[in-house]
Amino acid sequence: MNLPMKYLLISSLLITSAPLTHASGATDCATTACIDVFTQDGKIIITGKKGSAKKTTTVKKPVTKKIIVKKPVVKKPVVKKPIIKKPVVRKPYVRKPAMKKKKIAKPTSAIISLADRLEKAIPTGGVAYQPDFEPLVRVPVFFWSDLPTTYVQRFNIIGEVVDVTLHPSFTWSFGDGGVQSTTDPGGPYPNGGIRHAYLQPGTYVVTLLATWGGTWSNNGTIRAVTGRIKTIRVTTLKVVSAPTRFMN
Repeated sequence: MNLPMKYLLISSLLITSAPLTHASGATDCATTACIDVFTQDGKIIITGKKGSAKKTTTVKKPVTKKIIVKKPVVKKPVVKKPIIKKPVVRKPYVRKPAMKKKKIAKPTSAIISLADRLEKAIPTGGVAYQPDFEPLVRVPVFFWSDLPTTYVQRFNIIGEVVDVTLHPSFTWSFGDGGVQSTTDPGGPYPNGGIRHAYLQPGTYVVTLLATWGGTWSNNGTIRAVTGRIKTIRVTTLKVVSAPTRFMN
């Protein structure tokens, strides 16, 4: 008596991995130039880079696992057939001439990489004062510097145009404890805005600290220059007392 065979079919089980994530990377400089402007050692530094490898985004695909249940196998009786050996006829061996294959060079694609670095020093200036010889006590002394109030420079780097604009601010130290901070470079008598009167005669060291900061632009985008440039200028003046005169 033959019993009916039962088959068990289990549907496949779908297992999905964690949610897809995108790896974050640095700025892609392969097609768009990467420009940076900052200050270092009292100079303006402009760097440019283009042609680096592109950033890649890794996306994990869902993994599907299937569970398969095999059907039971019914073995059939094996009937052995008599083995009749045939005579083996060997063919004569003929050696073929070896053929050398020509190597064909594959075309290679190269990515042009551009990188450059420019350095630029800012203008330097001196300090002047008036009267320029032994000013008197209690008489205002006019100070000024010949530094420009605006510094504009255009740079060409890796085929890109970069415009840099800087403005200075000034801190005057007059040597007797007096300090004045301003954006005015000053001027000579009578319209100069930086003036100081000394109450005692003596020799004073006047210090001018100029601090430069500003912006740079490329392809219509304006960004701040990273860092500040500071320069110091020093001058010495001798202040004398007014001579005494006796009048009849």
